Amino acid sequence: MGRKFVFFLIICLLISGCESEPEILTEIENKDALVSINYPVTEVSALDEAISSYINKVRAEFKNSDYDGKPELNISYTYKEVNDEVINVSILTEIVTDKTVSKIKTFTYNKKSEKFLTMEDIVDDLDVLDYDIKKELLSKYQDADMDYLSNVSYDFFTMDDENLTIYFNPTQLKDTNDELVYLDIPLDSLNLLIDVDREENTNTYLNFKKNTINEEDKVVALTFDDGPSKYTKDILDILKKYDACGTFFLIGNKVSFYGEVLREMLSEGNEIGNHSYDHKYLTRLSEEGVKDEISKTQDEIKRVTGYTPTLFRPTYGGYNNTLKSYIDLTFVLWDVDSRDWSVKSTEGIMSNVFKDVKSGSIILFHDNHEYSVNALPSVIKELKKQGYKFVTVSELLELKKLWER
Repeated sequence: MGRKFVFFLIICLLISGCESEPEILTEIENKDALVSINYPVTEVSALDEAISSYINKVRAEFKNSDYDGKPELNISYTYKEVNDEVINVSILTEIVTDKTVSKIKTFTYNKKSEKFLTMEDIVDDLDVLDYDIKKELLSKYQDADMDYLSNVSYDFFTMDDENLTIYFNPTQLKDTNDELVYLDIPLDSLNLLIDVDREENTNTYLNFKKNTINEEDKVVALTFDDGPSKYTKDILDILKKYDACGTFFLIGNKVSFYGEVLREMLSEGNEIGNHSYDHKYLTRLSEEGVKDEISKTQDEIKRVTGYTPTLFRPTYGGYNNTLKSYIDLTFVLWDVDSRDWSVKSTEGIMSNVFKDVKSGSIILFHDNHEYSVNALPSVIKELKKQGYKFVTVSELLELKKLWER
Protein backbone atom coordinates (compact mmCIF):
# COMPACT_ATOMS: atom_id res chain seq x y z
CA MET A 1 0.00 0.00 0.00
CA GLY A 2 1.34 3.41 -0.90
CA ARG A 3 1.95 6.14 1.63
CA LYS A 4 2.62 9.81 1.70
CA PHE A 5 5.81 10.89 3.37
CA VAL A 6 7.50 13.90 4.84
CA PHE A 7 11.07 14.71 3.86
CA PHE A 8 13.45 17.61 4.23
CA LEU A 9 15.36 18.94 1.27
CA ILE A 10 18.68 20.67 1.24
CA ILE A 11 18.76 21.81 -2.35
CA CYS A 12 21.91 21.90 -4.46
CA LEU A 13 22.25 25.17 -6.32
CA LEU A 14 24.42 26.53 -9.09
CA ILE A 15 25.17 30.24 -9.00
CA SER A 16 26.39 31.59 -12.32
CA GLY A 17 28.57 34.66 -12.00
CA CYS A 18 30.89 36.10 -14.58
CA GLU A 19 32.41 32.65 -15.10
CA SER A 20 29.33 30.57 -14.23
CA GLU A 21 30.76 29.46 -10.91
CA PRO A 22 28.42 27.09 -9.09
CA GLU A 23 27.31 27.14 -5.50
CA ILE A 24 26.49 23.66 -4.20
CA LEU A 25 24.94 22.87 -0.85
CA THR A 26 24.15 19.16 -0.32
CA GLU A 27 21.70 16.30 -0.63
CA ILE A 28 20.17 14.36 2.22
CA GLU A 29 18.91 10.88 2.93
CA ASN A 30 16.17 10.43 5.53
CA LYS A 31 13.92 7.63 6.72
CA ASP A 32 11.23 8.20 4.09
CA ALA A 33 13.01 9.00 0.84
CA LEU A 34 16.32 9.47 -0.90
CA VAL A 35 16.46 12.98 -2.28
CA SER A 36 19.14 14.72 -4.32
CA ILE A 37 18.31 17.97 -6.10
CA ASN A 38 20.76 19.96 -8.20
CA TYR A 39 19.77 22.91 -10.34
CA PRO A 40 21.37 26.10 -11.61
CA VAL A 41 20.77 29.61 -10.36
CA THR A 42 22.08 31.74 -13.21
CA GLU A 43 21.43 35.26 -11.84
CA VAL A 44 19.25 35.85 -14.90
CA SER A 45 15.97 36.55 -13.15
CA ALA A 46 13.51 35.34 -15.79
CA LEU A 47 15.44 32.12 -16.32
CA ASP A 48 15.88 31.52 -12.59
CA GLU A 49 12.19 32.07 -11.94
CA ALA A 50 11.23 29.57 -14.64
CA ILE A 51 13.66 26.95 -13.34
CA SER A 52 12.67 27.48 -9.71
CA SER A 53 8.98 27.24 -10.54
CA TYR A 54 9.54 23.96 -12.34
CA ILE A 55 11.65 22.52 -9.51
CA ASN A 56 9.02 23.49 -6.94
CA LYS A 57 6.33 21.81 -9.01
CA VAL A 58 8.30 18.56 -9.29
CA ARG A 59 9.16 18.64 -5.60
CA ALA A 60 5.53 19.17 -4.58
CA GLU A 61 4.30 16.36 -6.84
CA PHE A 62 6.86 13.99 -5.36
CA LYS A 63 6.06 14.98 -1.79
CA ASN A 64 2.32 14.51 -2.29
CA SER A 65 2.50 11.20 -4.16
CA ASP A 66 1.97 7.72 -2.75
CA TYR A 67 4.91 5.36 -3.18
CA ASP A 68 5.64 1.92 -1.83
CA GLY A 69 8.96 1.40 -0.11
CA LYS A 70 11.61 4.09 -0.05
CA PRO A 71 11.42 6.14 -3.26
CA GLU A 72 14.26 8.18 -4.69
CA LEU A 73 13.99 11.61 -6.28
CA ASN A 74 17.04 12.66 -8.25
CA ILE A 75 17.10 15.97 -10.09
CA SER A 76 20.22 16.80 -12.07
CA TYR A 77 21.09 19.40 -14.66
CA THR A 78 23.25 20.34 -17.58
CA TYR A 79 24.33 23.92 -18.12
CA LYS A 80 25.80 25.31 -21.32
CA GLU A 81 26.76 28.86 -22.19
CA VAL A 82 26.12 28.41 -25.90
CA ASN A 83 27.68 31.80 -26.58
CA ASP A 84 27.99 35.16 -24.82
CA GLU A 85 24.24 35.71 -25.05
CA VAL A 86 22.54 32.30 -24.92
CA ILE A 87 22.26 29.90 -21.98
CA ASN A 88 20.91 26.36 -22.33
CA VAL A 89 19.83 24.44 -19.22
CA SER A 90 18.28 21.01 -18.87
CA ILE A 91 16.63 19.61 -15.74
CA LEU A 92 16.42 15.81 -15.63
CA THR A 93 14.05 14.30 -13.07
CA GLU A 94 14.27 10.63 -12.15
CA ILE A 95 11.89 8.96 -9.72
CA VAL A 96 12.98 5.50 -8.66
CA THR A 97 10.58 3.00 -7.09
CA ASP A 98 10.28 -0.52 -8.51
CA LYS A 99 11.20 1.12 -11.81
CA THR A 100 12.79 4.37 -12.92
CA VAL A 101 10.68 7.05 -14.59
CA SER A 102 12.60 9.91 -16.21
CA LYS A 103 11.49 13.18 -17.71
CA ILE A 104 13.27 16.29 -18.87
CA LYS A 105 12.62 20.00 -19.07
CA THR A 106 14.91 22.36 -20.96
CA PHE A 107 15.30 26.12 -21.02
CA THR A 108 17.16 28.15 -23.63
CA TYR A 109 17.38 31.86 -22.89
CA ASN A 110 18.86 34.82 -24.75
CA LYS A 111 20.15 37.38 -22.25
CA LYS A 112 20.36 40.16 -24.81
CA SER A 113 16.82 39.85 -26.20
CA GLU A 114 15.50 38.68 -22.80
CA LYS A 115 13.52 35.93 -24.48
CA PHE A 116 13.25 32.16 -24.21
CA LEU A 117 14.26 30.49 -27.45
CA THR A 118 12.52 27.66 -29.25
CA MET A 119 13.88 25.26 -31.82
CA GLU A 120 12.74 27.68 -34.53
CA ASP A 121 15.14 30.25 -33.09
CA ILE A 122 18.05 27.79 -33.14
CA VAL A 123 17.81 25.87 -36.41
CA ASP A 124 17.08 27.12 -39.92
CA ASP A 125 15.05 24.93 -42.32
CA LEU A 126 13.24 23.23 -39.46
CA ASP A 127 10.78 21.62 -41.89
CA VAL A 128 13.64 19.66 -43.45
CA LEU A 129 14.96 18.71 -40.03
CA ASP A 130 11.47 17.67 -38.95
CA TYR A 131 11.31 15.10 -41.75
CA ASP A 132 14.74 13.70 -40.87
CA ILE A 133 13.90 13.48 -37.17
CA LYS A 134 10.67 11.59 -37.72
CA LYS A 135 12.38 9.23 -40.14
CA GLU A 136 15.08 8.53 -37.56
CA LEU A 137 12.51 8.05 -34.79
CA LEU A 138 10.62 5.49 -36.85
CA SER A 139 13.87 3.70 -37.56
CA LYS A 140 15.01 3.58 -33.93
CA TYR A 141 11.61 3.29 -32.22
CA GLN A 142 9.41 1.26 -34.51
CA ASP A 143 6.55 1.06 -32.01
CA ALA A 144 6.08 4.85 -32.01
CA ASP A 145 2.43 5.80 -32.52
CA MET A 146 1.98 7.54 -35.88
CA ASP A 147 -0.71 9.87 -34.53
CA TYR A 148 1.62 10.96 -31.76
CA LEU A 149 4.56 11.21 -34.12
CA SER A 150 2.77 13.42 -36.62
CA ASN A 151 2.05 15.97 -33.89
CA VAL A 152 5.28 15.68 -31.95
CA SER A 153 6.96 18.90 -30.84
CA TYR A 154 10.61 19.70 -30.27
CA ASP A 155 10.24 21.56 -27.01
CA PHE A 156 13.11 19.91 -25.16
CA PHE A 157 16.67 20.17 -26.44
CA THR A 158 20.22 20.66 -25.23
CA MET A 159 23.45 21.67 -26.93
CA ASP A 160 27.05 20.76 -26.25
CA ASP A 161 30.22 21.24 -28.27
CA GLU A 162 29.30 18.47 -30.71
CA ASN A 163 25.55 17.81 -30.79
CA LEU A 164 22.07 19.20 -30.63
CA THR A 165 20.13 16.64 -28.58
CA ILE A 166 16.35 16.50 -28.86
CA TYR A 167 14.37 14.78 -26.09
CA PHE A 168 10.94 13.19 -26.05
CA ASN A 169 9.38 12.62 -22.66
CA PRO A 170 7.37 9.49 -21.78
CA THR A 171 4.04 9.36 -23.66
CA GLN A 172 5.19 11.88 -26.28
CA LEU A 173 5.70 9.10 -28.84
CA LYS A 174 3.24 6.56 -27.48
CA ASP A 175 0.74 6.65 -24.61
CA THR A 176 2.12 3.45 -23.08
CA ASN A 177 5.76 4.46 -23.34
CA ASP A 178 7.52 5.21 -20.05
CA GLU A 179 11.02 5.86 -21.38
CA LEU A 180 12.82 9.11 -22.13
CA VAL A 181 13.81 9.06 -25.80
CA TYR A 182 16.50 11.24 -27.35
CA LEU A 183 18.27 11.84 -30.64
CA ASP A 184 21.74 13.33 -31.10
CA ILE A 185 22.17 15.51 -34.18
CA PRO A 186 25.72 16.66 -35.02
CA LEU A 187 25.98 20.46 -35.00
CA ASP A 188 28.06 20.34 -38.15
CA SER A 189 25.09 18.87 -40.03
CA LEU A 190 22.77 21.75 -39.09
CA ASN A 191 22.23 25.24 -40.43
CA LEU A 192 22.29 27.04 -37.09
CA LEU A 193 20.84 30.49 -36.50
CA ILE A 194 23.12 31.11 -33.51
CA ASP A 195 26.84 30.70 -32.91
CA VAL A 196 28.06 27.93 -30.60
CA ASP A 197 31.26 28.47 -28.64
CA ARG A 198 33.33 25.28 -28.44
CA GLU A 199 35.85 24.49 -25.73
CA GLU A 200 39.32 23.07 -26.21
CA ASN A 201 41.11 20.97 -23.61
CA THR A 202 44.71 22.03 -23.05
CA ASN A 203 45.14 20.86 -19.46
CA THR A 204 47.96 18.51 -18.52
CA TYR A 205 48.41 17.07 -15.05
CA LEU A 206 51.89 17.42 -13.58
CA ASN A 207 53.35 15.60 -10.60
CA PHE A 208 52.62 18.26 -8.03
CA LYS A 209 53.61 18.66 -4.39
CA LYS A 210 53.92 15.49 -2.33
CA ASN A 211 53.46 15.36 1.43
CA THR A 212 56.37 14.14 3.56
CA ILE A 213 55.29 11.39 5.96
CA ASN A 214 56.95 8.73 8.09
CA GLU A 215 55.70 5.31 9.13
CA GLU A 216 55.75 6.37 12.78
CA ASP A 217 53.65 9.50 12.25
CA LYS A 218 50.26 9.93 13.87
CA VAL A 219 48.08 10.78 10.86
CA VAL A 220 44.54 11.48 9.70
CA ALA A 221 43.01 12.07 6.27
CA LEU A 222 40.58 14.95 5.87
CA THR A 223 38.02 14.22 3.14
CA PHE A 224 35.45 16.50 1.54
CA ASP A 225 32.38 15.33 -0.40
CA ASP A 226 29.88 16.82 -2.84
CA GLY A 227 31.92 19.69 -4.23
CA PRO A 228 33.26 21.62 -5.84
CA SER A 229 31.35 24.66 -4.64
CA LYS A 230 31.90 28.31 -3.88
CA TYR A 231 33.36 27.23 -0.51
CA THR A 232 36.01 24.92 -1.96
CA LYS A 233 38.52 27.74 -2.51
CA ASP A 234 38.06 28.86 1.11
CA ILE A 235 38.80 25.34 2.30
CA LEU A 236 41.92 25.15 0.13
CA ASP A 237 43.12 28.43 1.64
CA ILE A 238 42.59 27.06 5.15
CA LEU A 239 44.44 23.83 4.36
CA LYS A 240 47.34 25.80 2.91
CA LYS A 241 47.47 28.18 5.87
CA TYR A 242 47.76 25.32 8.37
CA ASP A 243 50.05 23.15 6.23
CA ALA A 244 47.36 20.49 5.86
CA CYS A 245 45.91 18.61 2.91
CA GLY A 246 42.67 16.89 1.95
CA THR A 247 41.06 14.47 -0.46
CA PHE A 248 38.09 15.87 -2.36
CA PHE A 249 35.43 13.51 -3.74
CA LEU A 250 33.81 15.47 -6.55
CA ILE A 251 30.41 15.40 -8.26
CA GLY A 252 31.10 15.25 -11.98
CA ASN A 253 28.42 17.63 -13.19
CA LYS A 254 29.97 20.46 -11.15
CA VAL A 255 33.58 20.01 -12.20
CA SER A 256 33.68 22.13 -15.35
CA PHE A 257 32.83 25.34 -13.48
CA TYR A 258 35.85 25.14 -11.18
CA GLY A 259 38.82 24.27 -13.35
CA GLU A 260 41.18 26.83 -11.82
CA VAL A 261 40.24 25.83 -8.27
CA LEU A 262 40.73 22.13 -9.02
CA ARG A 263 44.12 22.69 -10.61
CA GLU A 264 45.14 24.68 -7.53
CA MET A 265 43.79 21.84 -5.39
CA LEU A 266 46.18 19.38 -7.00
CA SER A 267 49.15 21.74 -7.11
CA GLU A 268 49.01 22.20 -3.33
CA GLY A 269 49.27 18.50 -2.50
CA ASN A 270 45.59 17.62 -2.24
CA GLU A 271 43.92 14.66 -3.91
CA ILE A 272 40.80 14.30 -6.07
CA GLY A 273 38.42 11.34 -6.00
CA ASN A 274 35.25 10.35 -7.87
CA HIS A 275 31.84 10.73 -6.15
CA SER A 276 29.61 10.01 -9.21
CA TYR A 277 28.24 12.40 -11.78
CA ASP A 278 24.75 13.20 -10.44
CA HIS A 279 24.85 11.78 -6.88
CA LYS A 280 22.38 9.02 -7.65
CA TYR A 281 21.91 6.08 -5.29
CA LEU A 282 24.19 3.80 -7.26
CA THR A 283 23.10 0.41 -5.92
CA ARG A 284 19.75 1.00 -7.62
CA LEU A 285 21.29 1.50 -11.05
CA SER A 286 22.09 -1.04 -13.74
CA GLU A 287 25.68 -1.87 -14.55
CA GLU A 288 25.46 0.46 -17.54
CA GLY A 289 24.02 3.24 -15.38
CA VAL A 290 26.75 2.88 -12.76
CA LYS A 291 29.54 2.86 -15.30
CA ASP A 292 28.07 5.93 -16.98
CA GLU A 293 28.05 7.83 -13.65
CA ILE A 294 31.66 6.92 -13.00
CA SER A 295 33.13 7.29 -16.48
CA LYS A 296 31.56 10.70 -17.10
CA THR A 297 33.05 11.97 -13.85
CA GLN A 298 36.46 10.51 -14.68
CA ASP A 299 36.31 12.13 -18.11
CA GLU A 300 35.30 15.54 -16.73
CA ILE A 301 38.04 15.58 -14.10
CA LYS A 302 40.62 14.47 -16.66
CA ARG A 303 39.41 17.08 -19.17
CA VAL A 304 39.52 19.93 -16.67
CA THR A 305 42.66 19.04 -14.71
CA GLY A 306 44.56 16.42 -16.71
CA TYR A 307 44.39 14.17 -13.63
CA THR A 308 42.67 10.76 -13.50
CA PRO A 309 41.30 9.79 -10.06
CA THR A 310 42.01 6.37 -8.57
CA LEU A 311 39.65 6.68 -5.59
CA PHE A 312 35.86 6.43 -5.38
CA ARG A 313 33.43 7.21 -2.58
CA PRO A 314 29.92 5.79 -3.03
CA THR A 315 27.02 8.20 -2.70
CA TYR A 316 25.28 8.03 0.68
CA GLY A 317 28.06 5.60 1.66
CA GLY A 318 25.94 2.84 0.13
CA TYR A 319 27.55 -0.06 -1.70
CA ASN A 320 27.50 -3.83 -2.14
CA ASN A 321 29.70 -6.39 -3.85
CA THR A 322 27.81 -5.98 -7.11
CA LEU A 323 28.53 -2.25 -7.17
CA LYS A 324 32.18 -2.89 -6.35
CA SER A 325 32.42 -5.28 -9.28
CA TYR A 326 31.28 -2.51 -11.65
CA ILE A 327 33.84 0.10 -10.56
CA ASP A 328 37.55 -0.34 -11.10
CA LEU A 329 38.56 2.23 -8.48
CA THR A 330 39.54 1.98 -4.82
CA PHE A 331 36.46 2.36 -2.61
CA VAL A 332 36.89 4.81 0.27
CA LEU A 333 34.46 5.28 3.16
CA TRP A 334 35.15 6.98 6.51
CA ASP A 335 35.27 6.15 10.21
CA VAL A 336 34.73 9.67 11.58
CA ASP A 337 31.70 11.71 10.47
CA SER A 338 31.69 15.42 11.28
CA ARG A 339 27.98 15.57 10.34
CA ASP A 340 28.67 19.08 9.12
CA TRP A 341 25.55 18.96 6.94
CA SER A 342 23.30 18.82 10.02
CA VAL A 343 25.37 20.36 12.83
CA LYS A 344 25.43 24.11 12.42
CA SER A 345 28.05 24.99 15.01
CA THR A 346 31.80 24.65 15.29
CA GLU A 347 31.36 23.13 18.74
CA GLY A 348 29.05 20.42 17.41
CA ILE A 349 31.36 19.55 14.52
CA MET A 350 34.36 19.46 16.88
CA SER A 351 32.48 17.12 19.21
CA ASN A 352 31.62 14.73 16.40
CA VAL A 353 35.21 14.65 15.14
CA PHE A 354 37.07 14.23 18.41
CA LYS A 355 34.87 11.61 20.03
CA ASP A 356 36.06 9.00 17.50
CA VAL A 357 39.29 10.22 15.89
CA LYS A 358 42.44 8.11 16.08
CA SER A 359 45.59 7.66 14.06
CA GLY A 360 44.59 6.36 10.64
CA SER A 361 41.12 7.93 10.72
CA ILE A 362 39.39 9.13 7.59
CA ILE A 363 37.26 12.13 8.54
CA LEU A 364 34.20 13.09 6.49
CA PHE A 365 33.38 16.73 5.76
CA HIS A 366 31.54 18.43 2.90
CA ASP A 367 33.01 21.35 0.99
CA ASN A 368 29.63 22.80 0.11
CA HIS A 369 28.71 24.04 3.59
CA GLU A 370 29.64 27.28 5.26
CA TYR A 371 29.60 25.37 8.56
CA SER A 372 32.54 23.29 7.35
CA VAL A 373 34.51 26.40 6.44
CA ASN A 374 33.83 27.96 9.83
CA ALA A 375 34.77 24.85 11.82
CA LEU A 376 37.77 23.63 9.84
CA PRO A 377 40.44 25.93 11.35
CA SER A 378 39.48 24.86 14.88
CA VAL A 379 39.44 21.19 13.88
CA ILE A 380 42.87 21.39 12.25
CA LYS A 381 44.44 23.35 15.10
CA GLU A 382 43.17 20.85 17.68
CA LEU A 383 44.33 17.88 15.61
CA LYS A 384 47.80 19.43 15.32
CA LYS A 385 47.78 20.13 19.06
CA GLN A 386 47.12 16.43 19.64
CA GLY A 387 50.08 15.54 17.42
CA TYR A 388 48.35 14.57 14.19
CA LYS A 389 49.77 15.11 10.72
CA PHE A 390 47.67 15.30 7.58
CA VAL A 391 47.84 12.98 4.58
CA THR A 392 45.77 12.27 1.50
CA VAL A 393 43.72 9.09 1.40
CA SER A 394 46.15 7.43 -1.01
CA GLU A 395 49.05 8.27 1.31
CA LEU A 396 47.09 6.89 4.25
CA LEU A 397 46.37 3.64 2.41
CA GLU A 398 50.10 3.26 1.70
CA LEU A 399 50.90 3.88 5.36
CA LYS A 400 48.35 1.28 6.45
CA LYS A 401 50.11 -1.30 4.28
CA LEU A 402 53.30 -0.54 6.21
CA TRP A 403 51.49 -0.73 9.54
CA GLU A 404 50.06 -4.15 8.65
CA ARG A 405 53.44 -5.73 7.86
